[in-house]
Amino acid sequence: MLWWALALATVLLAIATVAAFTAPGDSGVTRLDPNAPAPIGLAGRDVTGQRVPDVSFERFDGGTGSFTDYEGAPLVVNFFASWCTPCVDEMPEFERVHASLGDRVTFLGLNVTEQQASARTLIARTGITYDTGRDPAGDLLRAFGGAAMPTTVFVRADGTVARVHAGKLDATELRRIIDEELLS
Repeated sequence: MLWWALALATVLLAIATVAAFTAPGDSGVTRLDPNAPAPIGLAGRDVTGQRVPDVSFERFDGGTGSFTDYEGAPLVVNFFASWCTPCVDEMPEFERVHASLGDRVTFLGLNVTEQQASARTLIARTGITYDTGRDPAGDLLRAFGGAAMPTTVFVRADGTVARVHAGKLDATELRRIIDEELLS
């Protein structure tokens, strides 16, 4: 009987942990710790209209990149993680839109708070081909005011933020936002 009580306690603890990171009634958003410190000054604010932060990130190909590398073309930055079900669900949708737009819009996926092996496995499993990098501590996500996963940032060709979207996007909604915010 003791093993049964321990198993039940473990299940209840797991449910409580998931509930703490998922907003009630919000099926497309997974919450991060809102109290975590953010070393880059834009966290917690509306960054619409501001320039993207001039910071570096590690690419999965072994090099480094920065948001300023993408100036001159519209950019969609998608923050994702394998532990975020809505993130995983939307990644193939992002790939479809990326493929349909060609060189008109650049896409960058940034993996948040995961080991490289988990992120690489997810990238391969979802079939994304656009640029990817790492945000191991979630600093870049918070720099864009993000506190939920997935978060997608739409950046104009001049390097200013057009929009930050928290929550899952399907291909239709993603394309609509790109058309309205980046290509109009």
